[in-house]
Amino acid sequence: MAIQNNNHLTKVLLLGIGNFAVEIADLINDLPNFNIAGFVVNRPPFEPGQKLLGKPVYWIDEISVLIDHVHALSASGTTKRKDFIKKFEEMGFQFTTIVHPTARISKLSIVKHGSIISYGVQIGAQTQIGRHVHINRGALLGHNVRIDDYATISPGANLASKVVIKEQARIGMGANIIQNCTIGSRAIVGAGSLVKSDVPDRSFVEGVPAKIVAENIDGI
Repeated sequence: MAIQNNNHLTKVLLLGIGNFAVEIADLINDLPNFNIAGFVVNRPPFEPGQKLLGKPVYWIDEISVLIDHVHALSASGTTKRKDFIKKFEEMGFQFTTIVHPTARISKLSIVKHGSIISYGVQIGAQTQIGRHVHINRGALLGHNVRIDDYATISPGANLASKVVIKEQARIGMGANIIQNCTIGSRAIVGAGSLVKSDVPDRSFVEGVPAKIVAENIDGI
């Protein structure tokens, strides 16, 4: 399992300043080997000297001088965070991975860089978590699950074995997905839904059982 190196203090620059960024900052405060270096914003409004939780807020054009001193981590809840992350990767920033101590991840599973595993998450054997994935508090992932890059699993979601979540998809709070289902790229599963069959790319499904209520969506 690829997780953070706990042998030294890692300074983390969080990408985003919204409510989700505050939640991720709170999570990081539970990790003694990590320290928040600040937050980064890439769209107005922005005021020089602004702070969040006592830490500086930087405009994206200001942070190149920090490349050799911090690791980055996406703290934006949108499934469209890919473009923001790509800018940092192109600048040369390294991304860290955060795993809360209350999470349990099988030693047979893999978590790639830039991902966040939150409070109380359970991940079964031989599951693959891609890059910059958000697995939020209390989510349950069975064995042989695959979560592709930039996907979001919301709090309390329950994924059975051999489920595939494709790039930039979002699984809503408390949703249940039965085994062998594939959720397409940029698709959204509504909160509390029960998914019993594959969901096409860029579709929004909801209900029990889940049905398509919108198509050709572009994430959220």
